[in-house]
Amino acid sequence: VGSGVGAQAATAQQIAVGGSIGTTGGSIEAQTQITPIIQLRGGYNYFEYGVDDTYDDIAYDGDLDLTTWGAFVDFRPVANSFIDSAGAYFGDKGLKLAATPTQNVEIGNQTFTPSQVGTLNAEASLEDTAPFLGIGWDTTFQGSGPGMGFKFIVGAMFTGSPDVSMTATGGTLSNDANFQNQLAIEEQNLQDDINDYEIYPVVQAGLTWNGVVWAFT
Repeated sequence: VGSGVGAQAATAQQIAVGGSIGTTGGSIEAQTQITPIIQLRGGYNYFEYGVDDTYDDIAYDGDLDLTTWGAFVDFRPVANSFIDSAGAYFGDKGLKLAATPTQNVEIGNQTFTPSQVGTLNAEASLEDTAPFLGIGWDTTFQGSGPGMGFKFIVGAMFTGSPDVSMTATGGTLSNDANFQNQLAIEEQNLQDDINDYEIYPVVQAGLTWNGVVWAFT
């Protein structure tokens, strides 16, 4: 006797989680396969790195912070483990520097003593949204069921030209108009030094675990 009651059919959506290390630091991600050739990824990357470098003949110490969130679409053009990847990294990214001269130093076009300068503080901020393009190898969804996968991705994060700002604190000329004018020149010199750093190389390698989440319709 027909009852008119439809039977529930189970459908499966593959979900995977994983971790990786690389030039974006340590990363944790979740990803899902939409079709055999398209998958979505999203994750969090933690990266802070101490910097000791010289810009315009001034020695700085500081930190590079590239801690970000990421969202990506991966394409499998030949339906195997090879992927093309496109997406973006989101969040505040930048370089913070400080220099406390111990001898006379040229700021802008003039020379000043350490007591006149105090501490130089420079910050190079990157765009909050940095597009990404890459290629790689991802075996996450290539097996017949749940299991471990391997992922390797190389590409480029397009960060744009850093926006540099510079201040000086603790010096006897901190409020001097001429010193501030020379500091503005120094800020532009630093901007010119790092203007070419518009692309950050991305290399990541990691492992994933592919599980199955069941839904009923």
